[in-house]
Amino acid sequence: MEIKTDLYLGDSKEVLKKIPGNSVDLIFTSPPYADQRKNTYGGIHPDKYVEWFLPISEQLLRVLKPTGSFVLNIKERVTNGERNTYVMELILEMRKQGWLWT
Repeated sequence: MEIKTDLYLGDSKEVLKKIPGNSVDLIFTSPPYADQRKNTYGGIHPDKYVEWFLPISEQLLRVLKPTGSFVLNIKERVTNGERNTYVMELILEMRKQGWLWT
């Protein structure tokens, strides 16, 4: 059995355009958390996070094989002891795109 491995590193908005549809078995990503690493990533505000990530998740879904797996490492932003709901909102919007929540 031959196993082919390709690793991609770069701005996902650019790299994903070059990957053929239904060609990826595993996507593991850890996008910037909301309001984190402002100097590196510009710091996406929690209120804008879903809008920012959905075009990326649309391309991720395009390249992922129907039998593939997607792992998203993300956490909520806590302000004044309250968790922001952007992670839950993102999950709901991704389901509308066709993602399964398992």
